[in-house]
Amino acid sequence: MSKYLSIYRTSFRQESKTLTNSITSVVSFVVIIYIFQQLWQFIYGGNGGGTLINGYSVNMMIWYMIMAEILMYAVNARSITRAFGNDIKSGKIAYQLNKPYNYFAYQVCSQAGAFMWKLIFLVPTGIIIGLVLLGPIKNFSFIYMLPILVSLLLAVLLTCIIYGAVGLLTFWIEEATPFTWIIQKFQMLFGLFFPPEFFPTWMQPIIEYSPVYAMMSGPCKLLANFSWELFLKVSVSQIAYITLFVIIGAILYKIGTKKVNVHGG
Repeated sequence: MSKYLSIYRTSFRQESKTLTNSITSVVSFVVIIYIFQQLWQFIYGGNGGGTLINGYSVNMMIWYMIMAEILMYAVNARSITRAFGNDIKSGKIAYQLNKPYNYFAYQVCSQAGAFMWKLIFLVPTGIIIGLVLLGPIKNFSFIYMLPILVSLLLAVLLTCIIYGAVGLLTFWIEEATPFTWIIQKFQMLFGLFFPPEFFPTWMQPIIEYSPVYAMMSGPCKLLANFSWELFLKVSVSQIAYITLFVIIGAILYKIGTKKVNVHGG
């Protein structure tokens, strides 16, 4: 475990040298949040007042959107898939097989370290812009911050693992990024733009038992309308999917590297 923490820390320190990119990303993030804030204010009509749409006030909806954008900006899904894909296509992975670590775990930890650096900028920026545009969240307590951050970190880790597993498909296909694109669209449609409650009743359970809920919808709902029951539900979903996709990734990696060994690298 210590060697993977070292990999994580190294990646984190390397990413910290790209300060200009981080600031540029924050500026873009602020602009997007402002645009969506104006859009939802218009949808709700003026200031929104006490209007509720599917149980969400305008302020709840925008706080939900802030958390969703933090997750989207923090994790570059295509960079994860390409990191795996480039190593496999170039044959570089053959040199990784004799290293004293699991390549899949190495890449996940490395990518997670880079994305955690971005969260240092995005989370405070999201809180500040939310307070400026909306004011405090109704009935929100400071003690909710810790479980929300835990859920956020689990969501980032899960996203890295899922897109890492997609990247391993490059063992069998020339390019895995189209699968990343497809998953991202599901993530945006069923997590970024709308909470599960905005979809038909028959579809809501499907969304809530899907990886998208653990990656996006669940953590965002925690910020919009926190409850300990919801936190437990989201945490169980995240841990279950992290376990599942770690197993899937491990299997894909084992089969894929066996293929590399058979063909001599």
